[in-house]
Amino acid sequence: MPTMSLPLCPLSSSSSAAGVAGLLRKSLRFLLTSIAGLAIVAPVMARAGEPPMPGLPRVNTVGLPLPQYAEDSPALGDRVATLSATSDVAPTMARIRERGRIVLGYRQTAVPFSYVDANDRPTGLAWALCQRIVPALQRELAMRDLRVTPVRVIEQMRGPLIKGDAIDIDCAPSTVTATRGKQVAFSLPYYAANIRLLVRKGTGIASVDDMRGLRLAVVQGTTAERLVRAHHLRAGFQLLMARDYADAFRMLREHRAQALALDDVLLEGLRATSKSPDRFEIVGPPLSDRPEYYALVLPKDDPAFKASVDAALGEMFRNGEVARLQRESFQTAVPPFGHNLNLGLSADVLAVWAAGARYDAASGRDAKPDPLPKPTEHDASASPQPPGS
Repeated sequence: MPTMSLPLCPLSSSSSAAGVAGLLRKSLRFLLTSIAGLAIVAPVMARAGEPPMPGLPRVNTVGLPLPQYAEDSPALGDRVATLSATSDVAPTMARIRERGRIVLGYRQTAVPFSYVDANDRPTGLAWALCQRIVPALQRELAMRDLRVTPVRVIEQMRGPLIKGDAIDIDCAPSTVTATRGKQVAFSLPYYAANIRLLVRKGTGIASVDDMRGLRLAVVQGTTAERLVRAHHLRAGFQLLMARDYADAFRMLREHRAQALALDDVLLEGLRATSKSPDRFEIVGPPLSDRPEYYALVLPKDDPAFKASVDAALGEMFRNGEVARLQRESFQTAVPPFGHNLNLGLSADVLAVWAAGARYDAASGRDAKPDPLPKPTEHDASASPQPPGS
C-alpha cells in the first residue's frame, strides 16, 4: 500500500482565511484521489435463471456434473450423465446438491430402530440403513463432501416435515399405509411387526378384552391409535393420548395407564430400556390379523429419488447387510441401562427381506410376484402394495 503524504504549507499568524480554505481544498482532493487508486473491483455474478455474462459463474446452479470417479462405476457414471443432460432432475437430489447436505430424521426413543445412544447420537436399524444409503446417493451426486444433518422428529411432524422439504428421509419405524401414502412416499419395506399390549406384570390383563373400565395409552398419530379406536367402544376402555413413545411408556410406568398399545418390537425396546424390564410384559394376540410393514419415509412425487433409495436397499437385502445390521441393533445392549433386547426374527420379517432381495432396480419393481398378504389399513382406506412392490 503506497504511503500518502498530504501537502503541507506553513501558516503564519498573518495568513488570511481564504488561504486556509484553499489549503484544505487541496488536501481533500489529494486524499480522494489516493483512495480511488486503491479501490478493489468486486466480481459480478449472474443470478440463477439469468443468462450468465461471459466468464462469470451462475449462482445456485443445481445441474449434476459427471462424477470425478465415474470410472469406478460405469453404470453410475452413465446415470449421472443422463441426469446432467436433462432438465428433469430429481427434485430431492437437486435440493441435496444445492445445499451440500442431506437431512435425515430420527426418533429419540424408538428402540431398536431409531433412538439416541449414551452420547446423544442417533443409532438403531433404520438409522443404520440410512447411513448405508447416503454413500450411494453421494456417488450418484458426485459429491465427495456430502454432509449429513440429523433432525429429531416426533410422529405427528413426520409428514409435514417431509412435505415441507425440511427432511429428505425419515429414518424411523414408519408403517406403510394408504392414508400416509397420499402425503409421502415409502421406500421398500424393511421390517414387519404386530400391534400388541404392554402391561405391568401381575395386573391380570391378558388381552384388550380385559381393559374395560381401564386406561390404555397410545401414541398420537400412529397406526396403533387408529387400530385401538376400532376396539374402543366394544372393549370400553379409556384412551390416553401420548405425544411420543417415551411419554406413553411414562404413563404406564407411573400407573396413569394400565396398558400401552404399540408395535410389539417397539414395546420390547421400551421395556428393555427401562430401569426394571422384568416388571413389564407383552401380552395378548396381535390387535390385527395382518402385520405392520415398516419403510423409510420419502418425499412424494419424486420417483427418481425413491428409485435411488430402493436400489441401495435392494442391494443390502441381497448381500445380507440388512440381516447383519439387524443383529447389531436387536441383539445388543441398549442405553441407558444396558439391557439386551435379544430379539429374534419372525416369519413376516424374513418374508419382507426375501421380497426386498427380489427388487429389480432396472425396472423399479419386484422381479417376481410376492405372496405376502397386503397390510391392513386401520383407517378403512385402501390397502398399500405389499413389500417388494
